[in-house]
Amino acid sequence: MNTNARSDIDLQYEEAVQALNSLQTNAAELQRKRQDRASLIARNISGTESYLKKVGVSLGDLDKLSVIHVAGTKGKGSTCAFTESILREHGYRTGFYSSPHLVAVRERIRVNGQPISKEVFTRNFWDVYNKLLISKDSAEDMPAYFKFLTVLALKVFLREEVDVAILEVGIGGEYDCTNIVRKPVVCGISTLDFDHTSLLGSTIESITWHKAGIMKTNIPTFTLDQQLTTALMKLSDRAKEKECPLYVVPPLESYGWGARPLQLGMAGSVQYANASLALQLTQYWINYHTTGSNISYNKEKHSGPLSAEPFTLCDEEVIGLQSAVWPGRSQVMSCGDLTFFMDGAHTSKSMQGCVDWFTRTAPLHVPPSSSGQTYRVLIFNSTGDRDPETLLQFLPPCNIDLAIFTTNLVTTSMSASSDQTNYTISQDDMHLRCKRQRNIWISLVRKHSRSLNNEEVSNAPATSEETDKQLQNTEGEEHLDDKLPASDVPSIIFPCIKDALLWLSCGRNPNITGELLTPPAFPSPEALQEAAQVQVLVTGSLHLIGGILSIIDPGLSCTTRTRTPHKPPSLTDLVLRNYTKFSSPGAP
Repeated sequence: MNTNARSDIDLQYEEAVQALNSLQTNAAELQRKRQDRASLIARNISGTESYLKKVGVSLGDLDKLSVIHVAGTKGKGSTCAFTESILREHGYRTGFYSSPHLVAVRERIRVNGQPISKEVFTRNFWDVYNKLLISKDSAEDMPAYFKFLTVLALKVFLREEVDVAILEVGIGGEYDCTNIVRKPVVCGISTLDFDHTSLLGSTIESITWHKAGIMKTNIPTFTLDQQLTTALMKLSDRAKEKECPLYVVPPLESYGWGARPLQLGMAGSVQYANASLALQLTQYWINYHTTGSNISYNKEKHSGPLSAEPFTLCDEEVIGLQSAVWPGRSQVMSCGDLTFFMDGAHTSKSMQGCVDWFTRTAPLHVPPSSSGQTYRVLIFNSTGDRDPETLLQFLPPCNIDLAIFTTNLVTTSMSASSDQTNYTISQDDMHLRCKRQRNIWISLVRKHSRSLNNEEVSNAPATSEETDKQLQNTEGEEHLDDKLPASDVPSIIFPCIKDALLWLSCGRNPNITGELLTPPAFPSPEALQEAAQVQVLVTGSLHLIGGILSIIDPGLSCTTRTRTPHKPPSLTDLVLRNYTKFSSPGAP
């Protein structure tokens, strides 16, 4: 392909992304729609069906897709990535729909482990967009951003004739756009926790109710035994209500690994449960795909969750787990003398896992021959209706030397055709959030320091109201200025990610170049400039990590590896396919 042709494709792709970004709800309109949020959510499925019909996809067409549907608060993306990797390793042609994207919107729609190309995205985008445009019933009759991408993904998977489509739920489950699928082969529910409470409710029971909405009659759902008791009880109630067989997956260590080591492509002990869930989902799907047999609901047998049985892993499953990649989750990437530790933790549980991973992993990345100082930096931002204190409270023990709070904007002048343009929040609101997060951080670090000095400190986590009082009553904190450093808790705010990285790199990193768009509040600390190595923990938001990666790894070189699809069946495959005629692997 010549350079001009490549430039034409880039231009066409940017035009498509700009049109897609126009479907985002701007901040003012989003605030207005929140008043009618309940009715809008309830119409999500019917709206998705209507738009699918307009682009030539009926519910009957969707029934032809062989779907694995996964919901959950955290770990659902990792579970899907493990699932996709295993099935691709078996030689199946895979489709994988996920959210959010990190660098390019094409990452959300993958075929055979790779984001669809710019050409494929652009061609399919305009096909869907133009059909919806000419069939509008009113001026506002166009799907919102996520709904459009869901319609596009399903259309692409049908057109690409994938063997299996792995769908990650966006938010919740019951009313999520992906729940338009009526007949998935199997469903999975990963760890349940508090998130999106303004949409899903403020109790774990309410959140679980929504997540369990993907359950279907006579279609098994697999979940984790580490769920909160109340969550597992609600899952069981919903399973009975929907007449859905519910199974709890076994520990990853209980599977038959043979002489092969237990090794995963994703770091962190939290991935063990996700990997076990993926093994059960793939094993059931393969059994169904090869024999057509399924597990039907039995009122007496399925009166409560049953334990799924571990099984002996074949080479494809072991390799699939080892080679699975899911960027932005427990990921380490070196960029000159900066080492980035990136984890998109955005719930209390996931942040605890992130801190555990970072404190164990960071010392392993200090070069043995290094005699200079290692300087630790936190880059943080949280979005949506999340309380930043519930995340930041776990981070003071990480021995952070400097904290950077930035918006998720890559630059302050984002192009309308950028994959990372976000119209759902104003820049002023983003900056106010950063100021509040910095103030909370300073308060938490000071409190942590006092506790280390055996001063009297309450053991109970402070509520947001208590934190606000602390900010008013603690010496020097009531008038914190984001343009000045707090001498005892070094921290700084930046309006965009690129400025933060330019300031952090101190001009020493050839991969991070350019001019600061906004003058920094103060110069880089001398200790940072002289450090032999800088370890950077990036957490709180996957959107933040996406912005970081768009600068240090714009091509996402860390993405999933490719393999040749439709390979001949291995001996293990043949044995398993004969075995499945007489048993149901993955089920009791």
